[in-house]
Amino acid sequence: MSGVFGIADPRRRIAARPLADQIAVSLSHRDWYVAEHTVAEEHNVALGRIGIGIFNATPQPVWNAAHTIALVMAGEIYNRDALRQQRGQSSDEQLALDVYEEVGEDFARRLNGAFIVAIWDTRRQQIVIANDRFGLYPLFYACRAGSLIFAPEMKGVLCDTTLPRELDLTAMAQYMRFQHLLGERTFFQDIQLLPTASTLVFDLSTAEHRITTYWTFGDIPYRPQIEFDEAVIEAGRLLRCAVKRLSGDRHRPGVYLSGGLDSRTILGMVEKRPVISLTYGTRHCRDVYYAGRIARAVNSEHHWVDLPNGEWVKEYADFHLELTEGFHSWIHAHGISTLPLARQVMEVNLTGWDGGTVMGHLDSIEPLQMHAVDDLALLTRLFYLFNRKYTWPSMTEADEKLLYCEPIGASVRDLAFDSFRAELQPFLDYRRDVRGEYFYINNHCRRLTHNLITFTRSHVEVRFPFFDYDLFDFLYSLPAPVRGHRALYRALVYRETRPLAHIPYDHDELLPAPYGLAPKTYALSVKLKRRFNRHIRPIFHARPTLYADYEAYLRGELHEWAEGILFDRRTTQRGLFNSAFVRALLEHHVSGLEEWTVGKIAPIMTYELMLRRFYGE
Repeated sequence: MSGVFGIADPRRRIAARPLADQIAVSLSHRDWYVAEHTVAEEHNVALGRIGIGIFNATPQPVWNAAHTIALVMAGEIYNRDALRQQRGQSSDEQLALDVYEEVGEDFARRLNGAFIVAIWDTRRQQIVIANDRFGLYPLFYACRAGSLIFAPEMKGVLCDTTLPRELDLTAMAQYMRFQHLLGERTFFQDIQLLPTASTLVFDLSTAEHRITTYWTFGDIPYRPQIEFDEAVIEAGRLLRCAVKRLSGDRHRPGVYLSGGLDSRTILGMVEKRPVISLTYGTRHCRDVYYAGRIARAVNSEHHWVDLPNGEWVKEYADFHLELTEGFHSWIHAHGISTLPLARQVMEVNLTGWDGGTVMGHLDSIEPLQMHAVDDLALLTRLFYLFNRKYTWPSMTEADEKLLYCEPIGASVRDLAFDSFRAELQPFLDYRRDVRGEYFYINNHCRRLTHNLITFTRSHVEVRFPFFDYDLFDFLYSLPAPVRGHRALYRALVYRETRPLAHIPYDHDELLPAPYGLAPKTYALSVKLKRRFNRHIRPIFHARPTLYADYEAYLRGELHEWAEGILFDRRTTQRGLFNSAFVRALLEHHVSGLEEWTVGKIAPIMTYELMLRRFYGE
């Protein structure tokens, strides 16, 4: 995955040059990866970047005219035209460097884009690292014993063999309860994820670091006076501008197309033709069927990758683990088998990643969150949603008590809930109607679903129309109910891409069009067909809702693979998980007596695979 890496160790506990060489090798997952770095031997500092040969064509690092400041970067700056008015035709890297020279550490506030930047300032004897508002290019770092090591993947930091690999038990407890981590945690105590909209400064003279935040959700103004129709028009204009900017350059755009609203909206707005679309899923499922109809409606060159069974999971399990490092369970690996084809047909994926959240998620904009009677009511509701609704249902309180061996069980008890409460605390100061959404974006979107972006970036670059700064600010300046139940979203789709509003939405197979007789008539026909199938005779075709049936995979072709992980000597001898209870979980799942139990088993498997890869025996 594209990113930046580096080492700063003025006390010379480690040697920067060989460690930088090793980090570059560890991050180069394919032949097309580009790794560049420079080393200042006299300061024991190394600075580098890793790329996949699409963005950031300028050789790096770039230096200022005095050769006193070096910069490496991954990603893009979108307000480059405004910045170039004073600076001439420069690369994004050079523009970022120029802004840093002018304003110093606060330079990222002036940049609009998706980026991670690292700077070696020889005059101030500082390493300065900054990311974009949403942390769209992850960066992991460790600051200990007077040194700083950072990389876009945790394994880069772990190249330092002197780093203690102390497991974070709170992270383990979170992973079993939510199937992902919260905040900035990793699986190891000494490694953290750089917060969003942040600047990290490491001072070589003191061998200390500090992190400052240059933007928060609280900086978004509140504009309740905007009328609904005006909001639809402006949101449509801003999204269309974002799509045009992100698809109109020399790079070949493509869209991962499902039957949902996010990808169809982007595809319908792309002006550069032809545009590629790519869909994965089992034959005849809703995503495959409706994506095909959407692609034909806009004359997109469409590709489909079948997922007929779970063999692809085993085939790509090692690669998925290598890229997502255990932060992403194997039951979320869908799409990874499409990457070789994706690299052939596109250079940039215009992702609909969490567009539904930004436009008005069905579960996030609800009275129990917007009108929670107090902070404790919001806490308990969000904990329930993270544990039971936002992905497969996870471990219950009873499961958690039985899962662990002692004395680990006593150590982790209540850690998941207590840490969840602590992570929520800063969000309680935001507007009451959106604070739950902000927490969701930072702790679900960023820590779970963004891993889909992580492995996609191993083959193609990714752009984020729905996380355009202007669009995001506008949508969250509105009262949440305006976006609720996708009312604004459906109106936008109807206004901006009307033909696509008359193709059913995979979620409920109803038309997303918000107006007129057609959607009401269609909804009535769907309702009557379903009742006829259920109560009289199943003569109307019912398309599968799942594009990948992980539940069935685990009962069938993945069962032996799962047993080989869960009950292997290495797993049982760690003394973390109660083998008898894990066996009961697996047998209960295989019995089929209860649906949606794979979410309890897959995290145990993935955590063990993570330990084998990054922790050892």
